[in-house]
Amino acid sequence: MTVFFSDESYLKLLRQDGHLYIPIHAIYSGSDIEGDRVNFLLDTGAFMTVVSRTRAEEFGYNKLPKALTKIKGYTGEVSADFVRIPSLKILDILMTDIPVLIPHNRDLEHNIIGLNVLEYFNYYIDTENDRLYIELNSNPKPYNELLACGKIYAINPDDI
Repeated sequence: MTVFFSDESYLKLLRQDGHLYIPIHAIYSGSDIEGDRVNFLLDTGAFMTVVSRTRAEEFGYNKLPKALTKIKGYTGEVSADFVRIPSLKILDILMTDIPVLIPHNRDLEHNIIGLNVLEYFNYYIDTENDRLYIELNSNPKPYNELLACGKIYAINPDDI
């Protein structure tokens, strides 16, 4: 399948500490219609989207219904809350009821955009110009059954 992206369908990536970040608007109770801009680490190896504990408390996500789970990654196993946040706005595309993990460890301060959000898009990462070209995927294959159960594990491929 060939996908052509227009020059209007990209987000400017931010480079910091050797990582690429995507500016996304988080809409939550009390925010305006545009929401607040939050920089999410672009991690194409992360299964789930992660919101830091500090940011989750700032937006009131920690007060949403949650399920306790464990996540495994390259730093080991971490306790986290599995929560569905109201919405994120990527370019002009509004996504609602988004499953995210909120780590209990306050030292994990990165917000990470995971495949559970990226799978709804066709995207191309242009590292030369620091752009993420993005458009809606007309045929996403979401993991709804797995996400509905609240038992999410981000596995390091080396552990398999």
